[in-house]
Amino acid sequence: MKIIKFIPIITAVMSLLISGCGKKDTQQTATPKVAVQIAPVERTDITIERTYSGTLEGARQSQIYAVIPERVVEIPVSEGQYIKKGDPIIKLDKSGVNSRYNQAFAAYQHAKDNFEKMERLYQQQAISEMDYKSAKTAFEVADADFIAAKGAVELSSPIDGIVTDISVNLGQQAPMGVPIATVAATQKMRMTIYVVAAEINLLKVGQEAKVRIDSGDSVTARITELASSADPETRLFRVELEIDNPGGALKPGMFARAQIVIMHLHQVLAVDNNAVFFDEGISKVYIVQNDTAFARSIELGPGDGRRTQVLSGLEQGQMVVIRGKNNLRDRTPVTISGQEQ
Repeated sequence: MKIIKFIPIITAVMSLLISGCGKKDTQQTATPKVAVQIAPVERTDITIERTYSGTLEGARQSQIYAVIPERVVEIPVSEGQYIKKGDPIIKLDKSGVNSRYNQAFAAYQHAKDNFEKMERLYQQQAISEMDYKSAKTAFEVADADFIAAKGAVELSSPIDGIVTDISVNLGQQAPMGVPIATVAATQKMRMTIYVVAAEINLLKVGQEAKVRIDSGDSVTARITELASSADPETRLFRVELEIDNPGGALKPGMFARAQIVIMHLHQVLAVDNNAVFFDEGISKVYIVQNDTAFARSIELGPGDGRRTQVLSGLEQGQMVVIRGKNNLRDRTPVTISGQEQ
């Protein structure tokens, strides 16, 4: 009978022991809190810029072509040299088989002497006006022919500028149909860039750009031309920029990068880029509520490298994790170690 009386007591003690063990196990398996840093989702202005690379050229360039296949006998200038309009760049053999220089010069000299003689006689009223005009016309024709023949062997610059290229050597026969020298006017420089179809309609003629060269110097440029059609091979659109260069610091051939604002978003909902991660191609963030991190899928718009526009999935004022997100899973308890405003 005594044993029966002790059974309820033993049962109660066992229940207490089991209950105590259960609490201990629960405490041991509780999920530890992860330290994170958070920042608010807020409205802000976002300026979208793109950087394009290219090579500087003179805004006005002139390419020199040989009109006769004759031997190069003199190159009186060098690449990088500043020259004036009319200065000779390349001289060809005047006595070559393809040159008409000597013949044209002889005809010019004869016509000139004859015209001067006829002009004196006409002033003395010793010849008719018709004879005088005939001599004058013959001289003008011979003069024009000599100028053309001289221009064929003495290739000169049609503009003031810098010699940017000479592609022939002494003794070489000047090829026809391809430029053998290039001169660039450098008071204004040109830069050609190429943009994708999604960006061409965001640019405007007259829009400013910041151009930076390798030395670190930056200058302001303007868009002067937008291509109306894409290159059939690259599917890119050509954009021309013009840069003032009064001091001549910019040189043809310099590599440069152009920064252009393609979009300005005013007071849009935005999230810190550090908060965004991707799960199977879906953009997500962790929002923090009641010391717990919840994974939230979001839709993003354009961004500036620091912040990105939020199209859906978040509301202004919500707090998102920007540090420590790699240690989180959905519904992970967190502790806030810092907060950006």
